[in-house]
Amino acid sequence: MNIVVISDTHGFLPSSDEFFALLDEADRIYHLGDGLREIRTLEYAYGEKLVWVAGNNDPVFGKSYAIDDADGVKILLTHGHDFGVKSSLTKLAAFAKERGASHVFYGHTHIQSDDEISGVRLINPGSLRRGYYCFATAHEGRLVARQMKRFV
Repeated sequence: MNIVVISDTHGFLPSSDEFFALLDEADRIYHLGDGLREIRTLEYAYGEKLVWVAGNNDPVFGKSYAIDDADGVKILLTHGHDFGVKSSLTKLAAFAKERGASHVFYGHTHIQSDDEISGVRLINPGSLRRGYYCFATAHEGRLVARQMKRFV
């Protein structure tokens, strides 16, 4: 299962054919918040393929986290502001572990990162507004994720 993970679009979606080809080929698209207009656009274009959560700049009440099963990998999605991710990932890791998630995708900081705390892998794709995203593949309970920068 191929997954494209984006966050913090803040009014920006690349208009390139390459970007939309990437989304077309993905089995899932995760949007981690701060881009309600872009979430609505992707929801219209991709429907059920899109899983999203609301960010601190989204002017609508939305879910602050979601859990997805990607080919046997339990993944928690969140924007991260509710967990204080700018100062520590410990609270987020504990929250994920309590819910049985082995992986977390989060945003908010606009900075790509890939950490592990207490057996939970926490990945931030960075801000798509700055050209950053993450491409992940889930297969039979394993997840391989690559941080990318391409679309500016």
